[in-house]
Amino acid sequence: MSVEKFELSSKKLGGALILTYENGVLKSFINGFKRPLNVFQAVAIKRVLQFNSDNIHALDYKAIGLECKLISSTNGGQLIALFCAAYKKNCGASYLVSKKDAGLLKQLPLKSEDDYEQIVQAYFECTAWWATPKSIGGMVSRINELHQWIKTSTSESTDQWHFPAGFSKAREQECKTNEELQAYWRHLRALGYKKTRVGIVDKWARTS
Repeated sequence: MSVEKFELSSKKLGGALILTYENGVLKSFINGFKRPLNVFQAVAIKRVLQFNSDNIHALDYKAIGLECKLISSTNGGQLIALFCAAYKKNCGASYLVSKKDAGLLKQLPLKSEDDYEQIVQAYFECTAWWATPKSIGGMVSRINELHQWIKTSTSESTDQWHFPAGFSKAREQECKTNEELQAYWRHLRALGYKKTRVGIVDKWARTS
């Protein structure tokens, strides 16, 4: 299942209207505007609002004073591919996808694809008995334990190694073991940072 979220925003109105599409079909919208639409916008938005995401045109919304942009896009196939890549990297073998895996991933309460990526990374870092062997089913069934582990391990790592409240290249290079390095990265993700690659250089930037 693919999920797309579009944000309709206006500086004059403040806030935004969030449209959620599942498999291309409008499923819900949340009105987060701080001020009401003017008479023209209230009438026009009913005309430009699309039931199918393929028919969305940003210029239609711009014509009535609203900025339209895609803020997140999650595809079931992409989620499986990300897990498989992490499995290959950490386990040294290809993950055998089952027919149930896509359905299991739908049960995860995901805010975004970045949120899912952090969960997968933490799952493969976790060595607790309930997190082995690694599988999509195991990750989904133990999601509550995983969230608790992330919270606890981040707190313990900060106390043990005294990580700064942000990214420091110098501190990263000071990590003496892989355990300490992984703990620092986990600490950064808990603070809302995400690692991105620019050319051959990895950088951490705050996303939330």
